Amino acid sequence: MLLTQLRTLNIALNRKVTVIDRLLDALPSLETLDASGDGISSLGRVPYRVSSTLRVLNVADNRLVDVATDAFLGLTALEELRLDGARLSLGNDSFDAQRSTLTTLSLRRCNFTQSPWPAVAGLGALETLYMSEVDWCAAVLIYFTSLINQ
Repeated sequence: MLLTQLRTLNIALNRKVTVIDRLLDALPSLETLDASGDGISSLGRVPYRVSSTLRVLNVADNRLVDVATDAFLGLTALEELRLDGARLSLGNDSFDAQRSTLTTLSLRRCNFTQSPWPAVAGLGALETLYMSEVDWCAAVLIYFTSLINQ
């Protein structure tokens, strides 16, 4: 069965879903994917076929500990991204492709391995940023440590 015209897919709260990379490759017209509360532990680069259509990606409340540095590179239409609860190491250019499209970014309960501010600062279209329940002591310590090590 081919679902080449599918625009919205909600597979939330399905603990058996552990990888979405191949799924996205099979759905070239997908605009909205809700895979929140699943068993996903890693997120690789989103396949090129989906990159120009995906507008909403919700992978909140997964066990994300491995997010590829180029995971969001081709997502040029992305308007909403939810990564709540992930362990993230955001580089300065993590959201370069979304500078003019991303309006909502949710990083609630994230554990940052480096300061998120350089990655978030360049998002010119950002209207809503969720960062509640973040360990700010650790985030500030990471930020100042990075300044000292420059």
